[in-house]
Amino acid sequence: MSNLSPATPEPENQSLTEFERNILEKEYFFLQTTIEDYNKQIWVIKALGITGTGAILALMLQQKTNGSAIALIGCAIPVFFWILESQWKYFQRGFYPRVAEIESILSNHGLRCPCIYGGWTHAVKHSSYSPKRSNYLKDGLLNPSVYVSYVL
Repeated sequence: MSNLSPATPEPENQSLTEFERNILEKEYFFLQTTIEDYNKQIWVIKALGITGTGAILALMLQQKTNGSAIALIGCAIPVFFWILESQWKYFQRGFYPRVAEIESILSNHGLRCPCIYGGWTHAVKHSSYSPKRSNYLKDGLLNPSVYVSYVL
């Protein structure tokens, strides 16, 4: 059994066994697939939100008498989907610290790849971008990739 703990990375002077490296690589790619799956679900949520809002707006234009009640419902739908998507984004961000930790462990042992997370932060020049989760408000509700489409 390996003594590699997710909470404490190994010191640089110890080498990873082939088994440990394979397990870390499998975990890494599993986490990347999970993050991508969250992105797919987020796009579905956005599509449903836009479709629902569009349907309510079309209904509001047809119904001249109860337009204000329908408009109120029409405003509530994007807020609901905004909250739903922000929760998914917050859950997704929970995987980032472990991905960064695995990249760090592998790079400390002489492996240059995989480096999906580190490569992305370097490519978009987010050197101060922390993989840590801070809170639901920052990582979910007010995350620019979430709220921009709903505010617009």
